Amino acid sequence: MSDATLTNAQALKLLLELATNPGFRQRFEEKPAAALVEFGIPHETVVNLNAACLAPATLVDSKALQKAHDEFKEKGVNACLSMISPHLKVGTTA
Repeated sequence: MSDATLTNAQALKLLLELATNPGFRQRFEEKPAAALVEFGIPHETVVNLNAACLAPATLVDSKALQKAHDEFKEKGVNACLSMISPHLKVGTTA
């Protein structure tokens, strides 16, 4: 059932870990599912991720991952800061 996803917070933390922890990065490249569980992603979430996400693969360099982390973090903050809350104006008619 490939419908699970990581939360934004999990994805952001994962990007930073992959950018800054060479040992974890190597384990993730070799066995992504095991690395995700080690990282603290619930087993149920991991087994329900898209199978393509769990295939061993060589990652881009650490600088690119750090840049992705920084951009994702900035865009998330900007999206929250730019939200406009609705205001309800209640008037009376006589």
